[in-house]
Amino acid sequence: MVMAYRSPAVFALLWLAGIAAVVASGSSVDGYKLHVMQVPLPHPYPLTGVVNTSLALTFEIAVIYAVIRPATYNQSWGRALAALFVAAMAFLFSLATLMHAPPYWGAHCLLLFGLTVGLIVLFIASAAMRVRSRRRGLQT
Repeated sequence: MVMAYRSPAVFALLWLAGIAAVVASGSSVDGYKLHVMQVPLPHPYPLTGVVNTSLALTFEIAVIYAVIRPATYNQSWGRALAALFVAAMAFLFSLATLMHAPPYWGAHCLLLFGLTVGLIVLFIASAAMRVRSRRRGLQT
């Protein structure tokens, strides 16, 4: 049985990858600023936006970590469902604000999408394990 989801290192690596993606995409060319607002290149690095997005990402991952509580998880499909709800709401809010957004916000939205998909898989696996263990308990 794989216990990778019990490790806090998974959340730390997810956070680190997310921050790296947001910081790296801050140096991408903002197409809206270039073509619609007609701001000539080079654009300054959007430090305030990248920092704010990084703080939002840190908060979102911390809330999901607090809901999952990896040390005591034990195939709790309820915790997985609650974390999925939190991630889905954050993703939907991010998706709704994506129009004309800078590239770092798109990276944030993409990371939330991946996190939501991962939590869907975790929820299905946890529910299946719980059903299987209850079925085994009834058969013995």
